[in-house]
Amino acid sequence: MTDVERKRKWIINVAFYAMLLALGYFLYKYAFGLCFPILFAFVIAVMLQRPKNFITKKTFIKKGMASTICVFGLLLIAGAVVVLIGVRAAEEVKGFINYVALQFQNIDSIINTVETAILSFVGKLPGFISENVSDSIVSIFTQLREFIAGTNTQLPEQITGGLSESFSLSWITAPITGVISTASRIPSLLIGIVVTIVCACFMTADYDKITNFVYCQFPKEKRKDVTRAKQLLKLNLGKMAKAYALIMLVTFTEIFIGLTVLQLLGIFQSSYIAVIAVVTAIVDVIPVLGTGTIVLPWAAYSLIVGDYGMAIGLMVIYVTVTVIRQIVEPKLVAGQLGLPPFVTLIAMYLGLKIFGVLGVFVLPIVIIMLKLLNDEGIIDLWKSPSRVRAEENAIQNSEAREGSDEKASDAPPTDEEPTT
Repeated sequence: MTDVERKRKWIINVAFYAMLLALGYFLYKYAFGLCFPILFAFVIAVMLQRPKNFITKKTFIKKGMASTICVFGLLLIAGAVVVLIGVRAAEEVKGFINYVALQFQNIDSIINTVETAILSFVGKLPGFISENVSDSIVSIFTQLREFIAGTNTQLPEQITGGLSESFSLSWITAPITGVISTASRIPSLLIGIVVTIVCACFMTADYDKITNFVYCQFPKEKRKDVTRAKQLLKLNLGKMAKAYALIMLVTFTEIFIGLTVLQLLGIFQSSYIAVIAVVTAIVDVIPVLGTGTIVLPWAAYSLIVGDYGMAIGLMVIYVTVTVIRQIVEPKLVAGQLGLPPFVTLIAMYLGLKIFGVLGVFVLPIVIIMLKLLNDEGIIDLWKSPSRVRAEENAIQNSEAREGSDEKASDAPPTDEEPTT
């Protein structure tokens, strides 16, 4: 293959994948909401294949009835979880939000404490440096107080000003409009739920037909790659999901036990330990972020306000979580699936800008899937070191075999007659 042909092939590949990305973006932007019930139903169908097959093999129930039983059984389990756990969790989250809001009511005292601590530290610097830096710090905190005061008074001013000037009732009509808008969406929401349930029943029963139909749409020479890609993604991404779920459970347990110990020692006064542990475990598993995103600012704040016991306890919890994760994660998560931190950060940023909040989580997973398929040679997007080494070893082995064959063919014939 000449250089011109290679360049032409590369340009065609880039244009093809760029078109796929553009198509995916427009589908997400304009068709995802419409297709979500069908996509969600297909996900349910994938999840229920094993239970459905188990029921049909162990009993005389047909696929259609077994699929219906599985779908409604899953709905009953999900409803029970929501009722038993969701209501209690909602109360805990509501109380935690109220607790955080109550803490922010004392924002002036917190700002004063932080300003005093910083000024006392700056006061230890040489005279001319201390004066200049102190003036800048005082100016910054003054502007911060003015901004917070303006934010706190903005809503009352809007309400009272509107009433006093033109008796505008927009502050009343806005909530009413919101309620009416929500109520108007209830029929479409119910229709979406019904469509999802019905589609899940049919897709669970006809899953093999659906997958075979999709499989037949690929060229004959590509069908083996499609099957192989499906198996690889199902195996590796399933392992990753289980691994990170276990890591989240370990992090939750560590945070919960650590804060409980601090509470028993009288250092930590809040009763929302479970909510804090859940939020920290979720943040910990997000790429680039980690436990330090929550624990370190919390420890710094405790140190500034003089709560040294809480600061030390949080640092001990952070070190414990970090050390245990460094030990556990390499054993649970396959190393070849990981992305370099800068690639993950770029994927999160692009996902946020292009697809919104959902893209922060989805785009890194998509790139991991592409990396896995590329490393296995199913797709050819870039040259990975492992594939280059494999190709070089194959070339060397081929050359070695050709050399041995040439030596064997050049060897002089022997005069010995074969023995009978």
